[in-house]
Amino acid sequence: MTESNRFQHSDAIEAAWQFTEQVPHGRDLGMRVVRVEGNQAIIDLSPQPWMFADDDCEEICTSILYSLADSACGLAVFAEAPELTPIATLDLRMDYLRPAAGDRDLLAVATCLHLTEEIAFIHCDILSNGDSQPVATGSGTFVRNTDGQRFQAAAGEK
Repeated sequence: MTESNRFQHSDAIEAAWQFTEQVPHGRDLGMRVVRVEGNQAIIDLSPQPWMFADDDCEEICTSILYSLADSACGLAVFAEAPELTPIATLDLRMDYLRPAAGDRDLLAVATCLHLTEEIAFIHCDILSNGDSQPVATGSGTFVRNTDGQRFQAAAGEK
């Protein structure tokens, strides 16, 4: 990686950290960025009672898991890309392997597997904190360089 690419990559990661504040849905759910490094992003989520599928059980609604995976996958694209450009989810296929108990934090670990000029391919595992086996997995495809809102490349820009 050249010195100028390293600078651009650093800007992209800085902007990715702003992602949780610029995307109200993630902020409202309480998502927290744990790490963005290389081609990987990790997001943490502490379950709240309103996230349960129904009042009789403490299992997280699958739509919450989907949102968590989508956000982590998007951040993984930002982590891998040499420069920051708008992205959009083309497809996100989820497999729900077992119920996500509401008594432990969830971790979404997303890895950008392949990046082209226009498309990114991502895999995501969602784990209950302390478990080695995922509660859900996702495979995503994102389009890059869309006409969407541009994130700020430096922390102080508006």
